[in-house]
Amino acid sequence: MTGVPQTRTMIWTLCGVTLRRLVRGKALWIGGLFAALPVLPALVSRIYRIHASPDQLFNLMMLLLALLPAMFVGASIGEDLEDGASTYLWSRPIARWAVLAAKLCALTPIVIALVVGGWAAGTAIWTGAAPSLMSCVGLAAGCIATSLVVGGIATLVPRHSMALSIGYMLADLFFGGLPFSLQQLSVSYQTRTLAGMTSHPAILGPVIALALIAGAWSAIALARIRRLEP
Repeated sequence: MTGVPQTRTMIWTLCGVTLRRLVRGKALWIGGLFAALPVLPALVSRIYRIHASPDQLFNLMMLLLALLPAMFVGASIGEDLEDGASTYLWSRPIARWAVLAAKLCALTPIVIALVVGGWAAGTAIWTGAAPSLMSCVGLAAGCIATSLVVGGIATLVPRHSMALSIGYMLADLFFGGLPFSLQQLSVSYQTRTLAGMTSHPAILGPVIALALIAGAWSAIALARIRRLEP
């Protein structure tokens, strides 16, 4: 009966360690600068009165969706697996899945805050109004799904986790723009659809698709972690 509370406490402890390492490093500041990029085209459009749909700003958000989860989640998991820290972090009595869960719990909200915050700031400057609720919900769901995808990739290729995660998400953007059924497997396409940025916006379908994609990569991550057991 004591295993569950101990594991829960360990997850929260590792969350704190992860966040302290993040604050002491440069990744948070660099990520903040990337998240502020939507403000630049919004300012130009506002100053020069360029008449364009703020939906075009969403294209830039998709690039941030490819970059920031890999930068935070992928790099953190890959670093611990690659540099020898796994000797401590992934050994008993710490459950291996708890380490992965702690990093996802600590870093995914940071990714959501940066991406949604950048979108809200850019849209507010561009239009003078707040973005729609569904656009923010769609981006948040996309951040969660992408973070889980990136976490799975990081357990497979820890040495190049960030680079390969970005490459995967850029390919995801490409397939998401194709007018074929393959786009249904794209995180970016489902994020756009949930956010109301496609010609056929929906809620239930994209939520289910994102859950299935994220669940598949989570299963891969857990299977890989079990193989790391001595």
